[in-house]
Amino acid sequence: MRFETFAFLPPLSQTQAEAQINHALQSGWAPFIEFAENPNSADFYWRQWPITAAKINATTGKPEAPTATHLTNQIESCARRNPYAFIRFSAYNPTTRQTALSFIAKTPQEGQ
Repeated sequence: MRFETFAFLPPLSQTQAEAQINHALQSGWAPFIEFAENPNSADFYWRQWPITAAKINATTGKPEAPTATHLTNQIESCARRNPYAFIRFSAYNPTTRQTALSFIAKTPQEGQ
C-alpha cells in the first residue's frame, strides 16, 4: 500500500523519522498522530492519538512545546496500544492551512 508524502521511498528508519519530526517542529507546524487498522476499507477515517504534554512549566503552569523525542515516544505508545494499526505522523502548516508533512511512522506488527 502507498501512503502520504514518502510513499515512493522504503520505510523511514527511526533516525530519519525523528529528523522529519524535528523539521516539522522547527518549521512551526502543528504535529498530530493518527492511527487506523484498515485504511483502505470503507471506514477510511483515521483516529487521532492524543499527544500528552511532556513537561509542565513550573512558572506559568502551561505545557511546554513537544520535542521530536517526545513525539517519537508518543508514536511508540500508540503502536503498543494499537498493534494492528497503521500509525501516521502529520504536521499542519497554519500559514498555508494545509498538511505540510505526512508519513507512515509504524505499520502493523508482522504475523498479527
